[in-house]
Amino acid sequence: MSELHTYRWLEAMHAPWRSFQAALFTGVGMVAGCQWLLPKLPAPAIELMRVGFRLDDMAAVVLFNDYAAVYFCTFFVGLVGMLGVVAVPREERRLELLLVKPVPAGTLLAARTWPVLAMTASVGLGISLACAASAWSLGGSVAPAGALGAGLMMTAAVVLELAALGVLFVRTTDTMHAVLIALLTALLPLMPTAAFLYRPDVFVGHDALTAALVTANLVWYADMLVWLGPAALGLALVVAAGLVRAGGGRLARAGV
Repeated sequence: MSELHTYRWLEAMHAPWRSFQAALFTGVGMVAGCQWLLPKLPAPAIELMRVGFRLDDMAAVVLFNDYAAVYFCTFFVGLVGMLGVVAVPREERRLELLLVKPVPAGTLLAARTWPVLAMTASVGLGISLACAASAWSLGGSVAPAGALGAGLMMTAAVVLELAALGVLFVRTTDTMHAVLIALLTALLPLMPTAAFLYRPDVFVGHDALTAALVTANLVWYADMLVWLGPAALGLALVVAAGLVRAGGGRLARAGV
């Protein structure tokens, strides 16, 4: 058992920590950039976002864009880490060497996946704190705690997406295919939001569906997200544990 603990520790030490640090600084920089740049945009552009997404004020417009930084920074740096778990080693013919170790395939997958998911959640938390600081400085309709909860909700979504992709990547033999699947996974949840901006008539009479699919709900229901965001992240990590276990079983059956 101690040898397995040592193995897990070694895998964690070889995780791409610097990439995640860079993603954290990039995300915080994007939040700061939104706060500086958006008020300088032409008034019609701001009004389009405000009216189109039913936002109350300039602070809500800024935070709505801040949440995109949480989503994309965490997703893409997490994707890089997840590709390095199995997909890239298989394509480079190194997976055989990894599976030769006297370590069960499921343990190997978990030891290489959990540092990525944990760092992804940490990056999301860091950028979410920057969103909370942005909300505090703007002093608008969204409270800092609501902004933090919204960022954690986005982080929870990313953790679930990455954990699900990890199961798919177990059988992937071409990293380009894996990247294309990941891009589709990242963009698909955002399509209803784009449709809401340009075809709001489609959503008329479907309030529950709108609240569930349009990411502006991170602003609309900020008060609820004070507790729902942290709860969602905790639940996402629990579900991710089940997905990691499923991926380990898949790897054991698939081999190389």
